[in-house]
Amino acid sequence: MKTTMKDWPIVYNRIKRVRGFDEHEKILHARSLAATPDERWQMNVTFLRSLGLWGRSGRKKLSSS
Repeated sequence: MKTTMKDWPIVYNRIKRVRGFDEHEKILHARSLAATPDERWQMNVTFLRSLGLWGRSGRKKLSSS
């Protein structure tokens, strides 16, 4: 079964009774399990951009600290 980001609620229903995770972690895991590799890459890029760590300026920030 090939899944995409729009299928994450289905995956979430399958893992919602897993112990040890809070609600937020279950949603994050369901989204990452449902995403295709390209969608996972785009989520990572979006997250890094939100922190200001993407691109040349982000590399300079990391190397200067």
